[in-house]
Amino acid sequence: MNLGRSFLGFLVLSVMAGGVLWWGISQGQTPRPQTSTPSADGGLLEYERNTVEIVERYGDGVVYVSVVTRPPNVQLPPGFEFFAPFLQAPPQQGTGSGFVIDKEGHILTNYHVVEGASQITVKFHNDPKEYRARLVGAAPPLDVALLKVDAPKERLVPLVLGDSDRIRVGQKAIAMGNPFGLEFTVTQGIVSAIRENPGAIGDDSGLVPQVIQTDAAINPGNSGGPLLNSRGEVIGINTAIFTPTGQFGAAQFAGVGFALPINLVKQYLPELRAGKTLTAEEIVRNRPRLGVSLIPLSLYPERLRQQYSLPDTGLMVQEVERNSPAQKAGLKPPTRFAYIQLPTGEALQVGVDGDVLLEADGVPLASIAQLRQVLYAKKPGEAVALKVWRQGKTLTLKVVPQVLR
Repeated sequence: MNLGRSFLGFLVLSVMAGGVLWWGISQGQTPRPQTSTPSADGGLLEYERNTVEIVERYGDGVVYVSVVTRPPNVQLPPGFEFFAPFLQAPPQQGTGSGFVIDKEGHILTNYHVVEGASQITVKFHNDPKEYRARLVGAAPPLDVALLKVDAPKERLVPLVLGDSDRIRVGQKAIAMGNPFGLEFTVTQGIVSAIRENPGAIGDDSGLVPQVIQTDAAINPGNSGGPLLNSRGEVIGINTAIFTPTGQFGAAQFAGVGFALPINLVKQYLPELRAGKTLTAEEIVRNRPRLGVSLIPLSLYPERLRQQYSLPDTGLMVQEVERNSPAQKAGLKPPTRFAYIQLPTGEALQVGVDGDVLLEADGVPLASIAQLRQVLYAKKPGEAVALKVWRQGKTLTLKVVPQVLR
C-alpha cells in the first residue's frame, strides 16, 4: 500500500469533514431568513377551515337531550295490589339531539326523541350541568317537537334557520349531534339527493312529501340534531337512517341518512311556540288544497280496474267539497261504487267512475304524497295543471289550491 497516497487521502477527507462541520455550525448560529410563516390555523385547507369555523361558531347551540319515560301503571284485580311493585316495568331512558333557535331557550328536536317522556333534560356543549326542559308544542305527523329550557343567556347560542328550498344536490352538509350517546359529534358529507319521502320521516299522512338525503354519518342519537350548509345555516333536522336491511332507524350507518327540510318546520313554528300539538287534520286544514278526497288506483284489485276500464295508476276522486277549487274547476266525483279489501282486512267503499288524476304539473301521480308535494311547492294564487282521465278520455284542468276552513 502507498502510505503517502493514503495520508494524502486522509488529509483531503479531514478537510472536507471539517468544512461540513463548519457549515453545520454556522447554519445553527446564523438562521436563514424564513421565506414564509406558518399559518395561524395550522395550514388548514379552505374546505376544512370553513367546517371548523362553523363548528366553533354554532357548535354550542347543539344540545344533548336525555329523556325518562315511565311505563303505565300495572292494573291488577282487587286484592292483588300487593304484587304491583314487582310487576311494574322500570323507567326507560333515551337520548337524542336538539338545537337552540332563540335566546328565549326554545329548542327544536324530533318528536320521537321526546314522545311519552315524563322527564326531559338537556346539556350544552362544554357544560356538565343538566337543565330541565319541557315540551312546548309538537307536530307528530311531521316528527317535530319544540322544547323550552330555562338556562343562562350565555349558554343559549341560537342557530340560524336557512332556506331548504335553495338546496342543491352536491353541496356540503354538516351534521351535529350525539350518536350513540357520544356527546357533541360532527360529521360531514354532501346533500346526496332531494327526494320523495320513502316513508323515513313522519307518519302515513304523507305530510312530509320531500326529504333531504345525505351521506354525512347519522346514527341513533343524531335524531333531532341540525344539518347545516357551508354558511352554518340549518337546512334540515336529522331524523332517520336507511340500512342495507331496508329498515329505517336501525343502528347501522350505511351512508344514507334523511333530514326533515327546515322550511317545512318553519311554517309551523308560530303554532308550536303557542303550545299547540298539531294533528294531521289540523295541518291539512291550514294548507292550500284542492278540496277533494282521493284513493290511489294501486289499491284497486286488477280485476276491478279491468272491469271498469280504469287506468293502472292515478288518484281516483271520491268526493268533491262544495265551493272548493276542485268543484269550481269541474272535477267530477263518482256515481257508482264498489267494495275493496284493504291489506288490513277492512272493507272500503270506493268510486269506480269518477275522475282520475293522472299528473300534476307533469308529475305522474301514484300516491297522495306526490300530489301534496306539487301543491305545497306552489306560491299563493298559483294554479296547478291537472291531467285528468274521465271515462276513457284525458283533459287538462287548471286549479288554484286554497286554504279551506
